[in-house]
Amino acid sequence: MPTRPTVVAVLPAYNLERSIAEIVARTRPFVDHVVVTADGSRDGTGAAARAAGADVPEAENVRGKGFALIKGIERAKALGAGVVVMMDSDGQHLPEEIQVLVQPILDGRAELVSGSRMLGTLRTRPINRFGNHVLRILSFLLTGRWLTDTETGFRAFTADTIFRMPLTARGYEIESEIMMRALHSKLRIVEVPIHVPFAVKGATAWDGVRVAWYKVKLGLALKTGIVKA
Repeated sequence: MPTRPTVVAVLPAYNLERSIAEIVARTRPFVDHVVVTADGSRDGTGAAARAAGADVPEAENVRGKGFALIKGIERAKALGAGVVVMMDSDGQHLPEEIQVLVQPILDGRAELVSGSRMLGTLRTRPINRFGNHVLRILSFLLTGRWLTDTETGFRAFTADTIFRMPLTARGYEIESEIMMRALHSKLRIVEVPIHVPFAVKGATAWDGVRVAWYKVKLGLALKTGIVKA
């Protein structure tokens, strides 16, 4: 019988000392390792995560979700990951849904499984829903591939897929970079429904404009070969 690949969850966390232990405890039953990157946090997030059983790389005084995710991916590689799960650590992604994300990879049907809030539930402002729709259309125009939710942060990858991505973004645009590279590379992508358990504020209009501009620049660079996927 083939052995199940090692599953590593990567959770970037910033100033979540009071809540990170619960998220780690809920995540551990569904993966082999929980990696929490708490770089830039000014409280005891890292210590709380470690006490709850997470693998916490040495913190650096550097902020940015992109920096934290890339560092977590590097740690997952060192842990021998066969599957890498990325999720937010503030509770908006349910650890109990990790099995749903990982299964298409275990079945050999996908290299990337993307958790879609549009197929599940999303509680946010109408302006944020509109912004998400605009970004979906923009992604389609740049790649020719349609997804119901291109801005989700809850995803699972075959390890080789994410390890070979030359990620460079250091801020929140990392989510767009990952998906644009995946779409451009023609990866086998499966979307599954996920459910956000509480209302999320969502990005500001200015954040949406910045993400859209980033998508355009990266999408054109990938198309012209200036940037390799």
